Amino acid sequence: MGNFYWVICHHCDGHGSMDNPAFSDGFTNSELYDIEPEERQRIVNGAYDVLCTTCKGSGKVKVPNIREMSFGEKRALVERRREQRELDELSQMEKMERMMGC
Repeated sequence: MGNFYWVICHHCDGHGSMDNPAFSDGFTNSELYDIEPEERQRIVNGAYDVLCTTCKGSGKVKVPNIREMSFGEKRALVERRREQRELDELSQMEKMERMMGC
């Protein structure tokens, strides 16, 4: 077995698509019932869904097989994860600043 294996994407549950981020705040019941029935049905049936941002539509993601990795590979993986976490934190901070008008 290699250093990686495939698992079902946790974000889209293997479907390869997700709710459109434009609808991420959702609708209240009153807003949903103000929409025309045909349009409401399209929203509920996923007509506006987009490709999953995690798996890029494949429905699966590659994860590391820690047991099969050498010490050096594990160290490199930890470093990549640390860098990615720092980038994610920076991105989140920038997003919050934009929301506050900075």
